[in-house]
Amino acid sequence: MTAERFAFLEDKFNTAIAAISLGVLLLLPASLGFSGTIIEEAFGQLNLRPDGGEVGGGLEEEPILPVNASTFLLRGFIGSSLPANGGDAATENSSHIVNGRWRIFANESLVNRFIAEMDLAAINGTAINGAAFHNITIEETAPHRFELTESGNGTNTTTATGSIPPVSSNLMTRIYVNSNTPVIDNVPMTISIRGQVLAIENIDIDETRITDTGQQDILRIIDGQSIFGIVSR
Repeated sequence: MTAERFAFLEDKFNTAIAAISLGVLLLLPASLGFSGTIIEEAFGQLNLRPDGGEVGGGLEEEPILPVNASTFLLRGFIGSSLPANGGDAATENSSHIVNGRWRIFANESLVNRFIAEMDLAAINGTAINGAAFHNITIEETAPHRFELTESGNGTNTTTATGSIPPVSSNLMTRIYVNSNTPVIDNVPMTISIRGQVLAIENIDIDETRITDTGQQDILRIIDGQSIFGIVSR
């Protein structure tokens, strides 16, 4: 009876050790050299999407797609300095900086999704309308499918460096300032992918349509500017 009892306890002990070992393996990333379907799936489940609480819908994660001139999903970081372009009296003679992230999805030569979230601040550290920085979100608006024009040789392949050929699209966008409610809609601008560089240009904000003077001062800083980012996929 005693031997059977110890055998039973030994079986429970071995089962517990096996469960713990499996749990550890499931938490190990595939980069450590453990291959197999179980580990890859467990690692993928740890890459959770944002909870949707970000301004303008947020930069939700998507699977990486093959890159060519007509179908791609790219994301990266924004980092640009802006020359003086108006704004409130405290910062009108100083330049500004924007820093953030962006994402674009194009399929069958149409831009289906573009979003850029960035913080805006004065380089000299002065406040902009009473705050050290402001969050600005730009995203495409209806119809959400904008033509993508390739400026390369018309082929549908990647370049020698693995990036897509130069492409651009004229978008209509809405812009948010520090909130989940857009300040202005139907703002035209152009986005371009040039190798590993994103360019947001020809931002044309009709400031007369913005009733809040504080928000108007903030968006005046990016009106007509060129903002650049890096492709980090």
